[in-house]
Amino acid sequence: MPASAESVADTRSRIHQAAIDLFTTQGYHGTGMREIAKTAGVSLGNLYNHHAAKEDLFASILDEFEARYTAPDTPLARAFADFESLDDLEAIGDASRRMVAEFADYIRLIYVDVVELEGGHIRRLFGGMRRRYEEVFSERLETMRRRGELGRVDPVAALMTATIAFFYYFNMERVFGVRRLFGVGDAEAVALMARTFREGMRPR
Repeated sequence: MPASAESVADTRSRIHQAAIDLFTTQGYHGTGMREIAKTAGVSLGNLYNHHAAKEDLFASILDEFEARYTAPDTPLARAFADFESLDDLEAIGDASRRMVAEFADYIRLIYVDVVELEGGHIRRLFGGMRRRYEEVFSERLETMRRRGELGRVDPVAALMTATIAFFYYFNMERVFGVRRLFGVGDAEAVALMARTFREGMRPR
């Protein structure tokens, strides 16, 4: 009797979770398909029914994470959608904190991709960052400029830099385990960074 769609999906999910756990602790080259199958509780043949090679499995996991990471209902996407003024930088910072917490394994896999493979995934993910920010923010930033709320800095680049800074801070905290990097709690760190970027973007 053929396996049900639900059973197939459950097996694929267990395979992917086992692979994530192993790739993020042992690395890509340190993990074999047989070990993934054993950890997932499936036969090696069943694993190969889902993925013909380890490269295919790794790429599939990254693609699934990317689809979730770039979805319109993530904390960061919602913070971007609600952005109306420089007073909303803290919301982007807090959304970045929640994104790092939710996607810590994805971030670890990206590091694995960069260190052990050719880093193609991160180039695809971030290669069009400027264009995406322009699509999301250009009209609102122009409105802010007409209201006299922005200085001479490139506001798109400034928002990109702010978001990268928030993510880097929480990567240090959540992924690398460096607690209280600025000597303060999360909310205070977000406020400190937001104030720094806000003052840099305002007119002089």
